[in-house]
This record gives sequence, C-alpha cells and structure tokens, in this order.
Amino acid sequence: MEHSHSILYGPINAIWDWLLSVTGLAGRWGHIEVPDHVAMALFVVALITAIVVPLSRNLSEDNPGKVQLLFEEIVLALRSMIDGQAGHGASKSYLPLIGAFTFFIFLCNFCGLFFFLSVPTSNTNTTFALAFISFFFYNFIGIKRHGFGYLKHFMGPIWWLAPLIFVVEIVSHNARWLSLGLRLFGNMFGEHTVSGVFNSLVPLLVPLPLMAIGLFAAVIQTFIFIILTTVYIAGAEAEEH
Repeated sequence: MEHSHSILYGPINAIWDWLLSVTGLAGRWGHIEVPDHVAMALFVVALITAIVVPLSRNLSEDNPGKVQLLFEEIVLALRSMIDGQAGHGASKSYLPLIGAFTFFIFLCNFCGLFFFLSVPTSNTNTTFALAFISFFFYNFIGIKRHGFGYLKHFMGPIWWLAPLIFVVEIVSHNARWLSLGLRLFGNMFGEHTVSGVFNSLVPLLVPLPLMAIGLFAAVIQTFIFIILTTVYIAGAEAEEH
C-alpha cells in the first residue's frame, strides 16, 4: 500500500528547489527530490532541537518545571537501564547515543498518530540507517576497549572450533543490524498502514483506540531498539574468558 505524502513534503521540496536555484546547483545537479521520509526525519530533528535547546537554557534546580521534571525522569530511567546492562558508570559514556535514539525513534513513531504526517521509521532507509549506527558503534566500542583482542569475541571458547565459530559469529552480528532495521520497519509500517485503512473507512470513532495502540507501539518499538543496542554495547565491552 502506498502512503500519501505528508504535508511537509511539498514545502520542504519547494525550499530545496529554491536553494538549488539560488546557489546555481540546479543546472549542474538537475532536479533532486527530497524523499518524504527524509523530510519527516528533518522535521523530527528540528522538533527535538526546538524543545531541547530552550529547555537547556532554562534549567532550574530550585524550581524545575513540569517539562524539565519529565525529561529528568526519562534521563534517570535511561541511565538506570544503561548502568544495569553495561555496568555501573556506563551511562556517562553511552547516554548521549541511547538518548538520541530514544527521542528520535519515539518521535518518528509518534508521527504515525497524525494522518497528515508520515512515519520516517516506516521506511527501510531510515530504520537500516539507525540499525547500522548501532552496529558500527558497539563494534567500535569493542575495538576501542579490547584492541585486536576484540576478535576473541568471535572465536568461542574452544580453539579448534574457532574457524567455524568465527563464521557463525560474523553472520550472527550482521543479523543483528538486519533484525534491528527490519523489526522497527515492519512494526511501524504495519501499524501505520492499518491505522490509515481504518481512518479512511471509519474516520470518527474507530481510529481512537487504534491511536492508543499506535502510541503503545511507538513506546515499545523505541524501547526494544535501545535495549538491544545497550545489550550489544555491554557484550562488546565484556571480557572474554
């Protein structure tokens, strides 16, 4: 099923075409369309920036506002999750990445509750990009932590089975980013498709419970992505015996 474009698709492409014409790149590059999932992802990034930047400038220890308290609870929950999975103090290093994943993925998923927006995470280009960032990061952490000793993670405990285990582990680690990307894509695409069908058939009452289910799915899929990324980081940091 093809989803209609979001209301941001036309304006963003108009601005992009104007920028190309002003800079003289239109003649050299020709017409380059900004895909809808990219337009929506840019919107989510802009929305996060518009919320976080003013909030960071008005932080208060004595009289925190409701929004600040909400964000503090989210950050405390993320820090607790990271420290619980990757060890005490690990949140100091990994909270920025996990926090960025949390807010970006949730808001992308949340866009599915509005019929005039599209869901960036219902496109494989977005979900596989996020999955590859996770894959690259935890392997980078493993190499940084262990150097060439990180290869021991792929060898297994029995030396004479190391060649076989190495192949199995390489396939397994590549399956991680594939499953991360496909799981997020499949769930959000399916939820957005079903909601769109019911919204077109019964636009008044039926979409309300579906919106509640959609909100639940947005939270659950965000949590699954960040908890798996945290587990992968913890595994990359672990000492092999």
